[in-house]
Amino acid sequence: MKRTLALLSFSFILLSSVQGQGWGWGSNDAVQQVDNGAMNYSNGFVVATGIGAISPLAQNPGMARATAVRAAKVDAMRNLLEAVMAVTVSSETTVRGAAIENDVVKTSVEGMVKGARMRDIDGDGRGSNSDIRYLSDTSIEIEMEVHMSGISEVILPAAGFAPAPAPTAGGAPAPAAPAAPRPGTVTGLIVDARGLGLRPAMSPKVLDQNGGVVYGPGNFTREFAVKFGVAGYSKNLEQAQQDPRVVGNPMVVKGVGVQGANKADLVIAAGDVSRVKGADSSGKFLSNCKVMILID
Repeated sequence: MKRTLALLSFSFILLSSVQGQGWGWGSNDAVQQVDNGAMNYSNGFVVATGIGAISPLAQNPGMARATAVRAAKVDAMRNLLEAVMAVTVSSETTVRGAAIENDVVKTSVEGMVKGARMRDIDGDGRGSNSDIRYLSDTSIEIEMEVHMSGISEVILPAAGFAPAPAPTAGGAPAPAAPAAPRPGTVTGLIVDARGLGLRPAMSPKVLDQNGGVVYGPGNFTREFAVKFGVAGYSKNLEQAQQDPRVVGNPMVVKGVGVQGANKADLVIAAGDVSRVKGADSSGKFLSNCKVMILID
């Protein structure tokens, strides 16, 4: 066994674990950490780590590595499922809550996680053996990930969204996005929720001070929400203004409160409600989910 471990040490580059050191995401991303995992509501990825120990029964380096990698993947998938279950869907719902209430949702979420991929740590464009970390204690660590679009497909209800665009002449579907905006047209909405204790979610709403929905499922199709996400998140105004979701001429308004059990819905003042609706009448940005939210 000592010979096996020595060969492993010399055959592979030993890298230290990054647990507790972050996930290599942007410093302004909206990230929620959980045990052995994290959810990034800015880029839409949920990740988790898994560790596999070298088996004392391994007879050669290849067997030792293979068994450790399998154990790490099993551990990572278990941790990833826990991270996915902790994702906040809306101001009233988490994935775990939806799964408890509906066995079909639970089974679908578990199936989606089983299709997770190894995270591309080294940036070569694929999850492969080069993305395995060999730790100083000879154990192996990997990261697995899924995108929130897969969660949305499972979790978001079938009804309550804007109707899909009618087919154009000839039966072809209408374009998914509008043409380039005219000069001066508002290209998106940025709501500054810093200081309000807002929590990121997959499907937040923007409300008026009477609880009326300014921005929510009625503004966009389910297909659009699944594919592009309902809103983006950032901790930096300048970065948010340059985000592809709203870049050009985004309108910035200040949130005045939060609502819901999960504190995920934003409230804006009456004057800003009028401004947003007026700008959207020509810019049509709400129907294309061109919304960014600033958080602490």
